[in-house]
Amino acid sequence: MSQAKPKRLGDQLIEAGIITRDQLKIALIEQKSSKDQLGKILVRLGFMTEESLRHHLGESLGFESVDLKQLVPDASALELVDQQLARHLKVLPTAYDRDEKRLSLAMSDTFNIIAIDRIKAAVGNDIEIEAILASDSDLDQAIDTFYGYNLSIDGILQELESGTSQISTSRIEQEEYSHPLIRLIDALLSDAVKMRASDIHFEPEDMFLRIRYRIDGVLRQIRSLHKNFWSAMAVRLKVMSSMNIAETRSPQDGRISLTIGSNLIDFRVSSQPTIHGENIVLRILDRNKGIVPIDQLQLSKRAFTQLQLMMSRPEGIILVTGLTGSGKTTTLYSILNHLNEESVNIMTLEDPVEYPLAMVRQSSINISVKMDFADGIRSLMRQDPDIILLGSRELTARKAGQNYPLHRSMFDEKF
Repeated sequence: MSQAKPKRLGDQLIEAGIITRDQLKIALIEQKSSKDQLGKILVRLGFMTEESLRHHLGESLGFESVDLKQLVPDASALELVDQQLARHLKVLPTAYDRDEKRLSLAMSDTFNIIAIDRIKAAVGNDIEIEAILASDSDLDQAIDTFYGYNLSIDGILQELESGTSQISTSRIEQEEYSHPLIRLIDALLSDAVKMRASDIHFEPEDMFLRIRYRIDGVLRQIRSLHKNFWSAMAVRLKVMSSMNIAETRSPQDGRISLTIGSNLIDFRVSSQPTIHGENIVLRILDRNKGIVPIDQLQLSKRAFTQLQLMMSRPEGIILVTGLTGSGKTTTLYSILNHLNEESVNIMTLEDPVEYPLAMVRQSSINISVKMDFADGIRSLMRQDPDIILLGSRELTARKAGQNYPLHRSMFDEKF
């Protein structure tokens, strides 16, 4: 029995609703004269964006894709591959795992075996190459950007302290990557992720800025910088997290999404006015590490047995409490992921949603549209849920716990 032929790219894009058949015909006519790849022609004609092409190719070919405009590469990965070789082959090293000896390589043609072999010969045959799909037009700019400037924290600080770069808030607002303060923020975010920190604290004092990471639940001071740097650094963080840079007297919340190395990382950003300036704290949310299999939570044998018994019951409540960074959210998401199957309806009400989960209906509190916890719970109960998770910093002030997964039988009809 003959196997069905794989669908061509044009047919896939039509089925996905990205382009029309008329647009495909125009692109195919153009391809006869230009001999370019169909995807490039569709982007050049304006029928689709490079981002949508990259996402579609990544899904259909089974490769991870990356937006180089939202990428912070690993400095150790860049050191492995010479700039001239990277430019010639049009590849960008993004991450290097020393333990597993794996180098992630962004490239527009993930099937370019010659390029992969050339890189492998340059870095050593004992290092595994992981190809990641990236937009062709972004690669040249990314190679110029990341190879052209120092990305190490010590190197950037030396550049700043030498006084060769003037600290200008207006330049930070324009997001010029050549400015060392922009690279310093990226380097600090990357460094915190590598050190497995759960939070980054930027704390202005009278004459200096203290930078601390929370690692394994304990705050550890990492750097101290002169206070003169903080104003521009704060503007950069607020621009990245879509905050109002003109507002410095009221608390604000924002969010940043970056690809650091080969992982998509979300940062939940909070600013708080203090007598010495704005205090900014970032909560690090690594989607790849946030959801841990239930048997890998490192619980004691007795605690794990008790948790299994509680999850097997048809009704009840599990209350999870603990210090900041102690693993409350990780534990709860692991429980939900374990219980998540087609036969149950799981819904959450969070402030905010931290990790997206497939098949789980997740909602964020939104005070601007009067969606608080009271209204949110009433609405959830009309959605026929089997399991509900409530997670809020607001609840901590009123009760002992911070996150509440609830079975619907715990509520009565008044909800």
